[in-house]
Amino acid sequence: MSDTVVVVVSYDTRVLTLAAIASARAATAGLDARVIVADNGSADGTVAAVRAAYPDVTVLENPDNPGYGAAINRAAATERSAYLCAMNADVVLEPDSLPTLRRFLAANRSCAAVGPALAYPDGTPQPSAKRFPTLGLALGEVLGIHSLAPRNRWRARFYYADRDLTRAAEVDTISGSVMMLSTDAFEAVRGFDERFRMYFEETDLCRRLRDRGRSVALCPAAVAVHRHGASTQQTSVRQVEYYLSYVRYLRKHHGRAAAAVLRMAVVVAALARMAGLVVKYPPLDGRRVALLWAKEAACARLLRSLGPSGAMRAP
Repeated sequence: MSDTVVVVVSYDTRVLTLAAIASARAATAGLDARVIVADNGSADGTVAAVRAAYPDVTVLENPDNPGYGAAINRAAATERSAYLCAMNADVVLEPDSLPTLRRFLAANRSCAAVGPALAYPDGTPQPSAKRFPTLGLALGEVLGIHSLAPRNRWRARFYYADRDLTRAAEVDTISGSVMMLSTDAFEAVRGFDERFRMYFEETDLCRRLRDRGRSVALCPAAVAVHRHGASTQQTSVRQVEYYLSYVRYLRKHHGRAAAAVLRMAVVVAALARMAGLVVKYPPLDGRRVALLWAKEAACARLLRSLGPSGAMRAP
C-alpha cells in the first residue's frame, strides 16, 4: 500500500501528458508515492511515449474512453493508498505542491479534498474554487447574461470574489484539474459518479463529500499550472457534454423541476444559436460550409441528447 497515488488522466495529449508525469514525479520526491497514467483511448501515441519515457509508471488503457471520473475510479481501484491525487494531463505541478497538500490533509482530518491555487501558463491566476451552482446562475450563463456582463455580482460571488482566498479556506468545490483526496473519504462516497463523463464530476463529488460532513478546501500554498481545456478543444464535444452534465447536476442535487427549466433554456439557446450560425458563418466556400456544418451538428446533437428519446437520463 502506497501513501499517495497520483493518477494522470490523458486523452490525445502526448506532449502534455509527458510534462504532467515529469511534474508529478518531481512533486512526489520524498513521498511514498506511485504515478499512474489512465489513458482514455488516445490515438496520438501517448501510451507508447509514456512507456518509453517512464517504464516505472503504470499505464492503464481505457479504450472505451469512459470519461475523467471513471478513469480515476478505475486507476484508484488498482492501488490502495492513504491519499489520492487526481489530475488532468494539462496540469503541471509545482515541485512542493503535493507534499503541501498532503500535509494539509494530514493536519485537517475533517477535510476530504484539497486543491492548489491554479495559474495559467503565463502566470495569471486562474479561478481555483467555486460555490455550488444554482439554477439562477445556470440560466444567466445559458441566456448569455454572464457574457454580456462578465463582472456581475452573481458570477463574481460564484468564483468567491467576495472572499480572500490568499490563505487556506474552506470552499464548496475545487477544480477537478488537480485535487488531493483522502482515499477513505473518496471510497466512502464511492468515488466519482461516472454518469458525469466530462464537466461537473468534481462539483458532484465535493457536494457528496460535504453532504457526509466532510469539508473541502483550497490551499494556495500549493500551486499548479493549468492549461485549461487542452484535452477538450473540439467545440462539439465541449458544448454537448458541458450542458448535459449541467442538467444532470441540477437534476441530481436540485430536483426535476430545476433540471426541466434549465433543459428548456438550453434548447431555446441551441435553436437560437443554430439560426445565428448561418449568419455568422455564411456558406460561401467549402471551408465555411464544413465549419458551419460541424457547429450545426453539435447543436443538433445537444438537442437530441436533451430530448425525451435522447441520452439524458435521471441519475
